[in-house]
Amino acid sequence: MATETAEHAAAGGRFPPFDQIATTGVSQVFWLIVTFAILYIAVAYVFLPKIRKAIDDRDGAIKSDVAKAAALSAKADASVKLFEAEIAAARANARDTASKAKAEADAKTAAATAAKEAELNARLAAAEARISETRAKAMTNVAAVAEDAAAAIAERLTGVKPSAAAVKAAVSGAMGG
Repeated sequence: MATETAEHAAAGGRFPPFDQIATTGVSQVFWLIVTFAILYIAVAYVFLPKIRKAIDDRDGAIKSDVAKAAALSAKADASVKLFEAEIAAARANARDTASKAKAEADAKTAAATAAKEAELNARLAAAEARISETRAKAMTNVAAVAEDAAAAIAERLTGVKPSAAAVKAAVSGAMGG
């Protein structure tokens, strides 16, 4: 390496690639500019428009998808509101049906109760009439038995048989009648 450096120093002391710039530098700069221009034109007029178009298409697709999603969301919200309205209507209908059924059942129960009460009142009136009739018969028999008993007691106590009219008057006065 030392020999190369010494030879290099003897040759004029320049770095060899820099030596080439002096001899071929203009043509290298020309081809650098041509290559840069070709790459710039290719990027500016071919690749960038395709990239922009892809980005714009992607943005358009995203905006379209967002719009579709918003439309579907609005449709879903409308469906939910419609479903909730139908549920509310069904509940109201069920309440109406239940209240009608309850009213009908109450009416039937009231009618059946009234019929049973009327039947029981009729039976009660018939029973009270029978009781009154039986009581009247019993009181008639009681009065006759009381008259016989009073006449027998008076005869035993006094030894004299009382008159039937006197016994009847005494018994009816004692019985309140």
